[in-house]
This record gives sequence, structure tokens and C-alpha cells, in this order.
Amino acid sequence: MKQKIYIILLAITLTSCFGKKQEPRNNIYRPEFDISIDNRNIICSFYENNKASIYQIDITNNQKTKISPATDYSLIKPLYSPDNKKIACLSESLTDNLKSKISLIDIQSKTLMDLTNDSLLILEFVFAPSGQSIYFTAAEHYGNYSPVARKAPREIDIYTIDIHTKHIQKITDFDSYDLHGLSINNSGDSLLFRLTTKRNNGLFLMDINNKELLNISAANDLRAEKKLTAYEYYTPVLSKDNSKIAFTEPYELYIMDRKTRISKLIFRNETNLVNIGNAKFFNSYNYLIVSLPTNSKIQNSKGYNFGFYTLNPENNELKILDLKK
Repeated sequence: MKQKIYIILLAITLTSCFGKKQEPRNNIYRPEFDISIDNRNIICSFYENNKASIYQIDITNNQKTKISPATDYSLIKPLYSPDNKKIACLSESLTDNLKSKISLIDIQSKTLMDLTNDSLLILEFVFAPSGQSIYFTAAEHYGNYSPVARKAPREIDIYTIDIHTKHIQKITDFDSYDLHGLSINNSGDSLLFRLTTKRNNGLFLMDINNKELLNISAANDLRAEKKLTAYEYYTPVLSKDNSKIAFTEPYELYIMDRKTRISKLIFRNETNLVNIGNAKFFNSYNYLIVSLPTNSKIQNSKGYNFGFYTLNPENNELKILDLKK
């Protein structure tokens, strides 16, 4: 019963990311972002006239620069390549017929190349540490899990693509209800993700070679101790040194030590009681950047606008990045 409730809630939640076109969107940031290897810049998607482009923001002076070329697609969920010379992103159709493909942007020349076509509904992706391939999740179908739920991706699995040959290989047969929060360890031999299938539900580390799944769970569940819903491990992400895992729960952000498996609450969105957008670790230390919905109302636009903040997990200090127009 718990799994059925989770699937219905997940389908409703994912509508904000994968639902039909949500107009209008104008002068608002999406929650997904990435951090450059020198910790100086972040990349994110910014909507102008209902279409998203990729911007790079220098967090030392809060200046933003558009780095994506003109295209007929919205460009979302950007990720730096390991050498920081390219950016991978999802090119999402602007019509109600939801389609997506992985594209690659050369930062210096600002040229865009498609790696995949839009035959699969691609949801997330991550570079292999070598930078030669990308692992991604894709859904076979897009529909309803329940008569009361909105449409959501279904039968999700993991694929890999060679960047040079563009050869795609399906590497799992989960047919999952949910597979998100894809991270890769720095040795490139294991993937971390949150998975829901008929047999599995939780946070898992998968050996890429033999496909064995290792359930990852905290030794302490601070929510269950307060008689709240137990940890669900939403939007998990590995720290760059693989020593920590951050994950979200309703309105809250937690961090778990990999060695001790002890978790602690590092942020709760007390003011608005809305969910955290995204969180990522800096590359050289275990500070984080998080995206949070803002209270600002954008003219001629609907949906949440997101702001970006630095978060020190040692003292839970949160500082906003005051982005300039």
C-alpha cells in the first residue's frame, strides 16, 4: 500500500518537470544546475518567452552569461563535462507532445550537437569520469499510474551512449516506476540512484559491470524517530569525494556519511514549506549549493522561480547568490 501511495505522489510531483507544457514561463530559473570544477561557476536554465536557455553564472561576482546557441528547443538540466570544455543538456520540445534528447554544447564556440534523437523520453544523465560516455535514464512510456494521478514517465531504465560513436546500449531491465537522482562515483564503476520497482524501493548503488544492487540506507532515520514518514531518499547526490550523500525529504535536506551511515538534517524550508529544488556538492569540499523556490512573483509567468544558495553543512548557514539581471 505504501508503494502505491508513493507512486501516486511521485507522478503528481514529476508533473512540474515532465508534464505537459506549462505556460507561460518568463524570466524564471529552473531548479537544476551544475558546478564547475574550479567551484567558480554554476550553469542553469533560464526561461525567456517560454523557452529555456543555458546561462553560466560566476558566483564570485554574480554575473551571468548566456552560453547556449539559438535553437528550437528548450535547453534544460545542464551538466559540465569532466574537463569543463562542454556542457550536456536536455533539448526539450516546446509542444505538448513531450520529447527530449541529449545535446552537447561546446562552451568556447557556443555550438550545439545532438547526441541522441527524441525517440526516447530521456529524463536524467551523468558523465562517466573519463568524459567519453554518458549514462542516462529514459522512459519507454508516458502515462497515468492511477486514474487520479497526472501523466508521468513509466518503465524507466538506464542506458549508456558513447559520445564519439553515438552508440547507445540499454544496461538495465528494471521497467521501474521511478529512477532518479543519478550519480556516478569517481572511479566510474558504480551508479547511485533512487529506485522503485515491483521488487525494490529505496536508495541503491549499482555495480555497472555485474548490475548488482546494494541498498544504501541510513543507520538512523530522524524522521521515523519523530513519528513522521520514514526516509524516502529523494533526489540523492554523491559528494565529489564519494564520502557523503545528500538527499531530500518533504521540505528538508539531509546529508549522510557513507562510512558511518549517520544522517543529519542540514536544512528545513520552514518559511514556505515547499520542497527543495536541487542540491549539489562543490568539487573540492563538502559545501553545497541548493536551489529553492522563491516568493517572488514574475509578471506574465506561472510556476515557481528558483533562487540559488550556498549551504555549509557544518553550521547549516545558508547564503543567497544575489543574481544580477
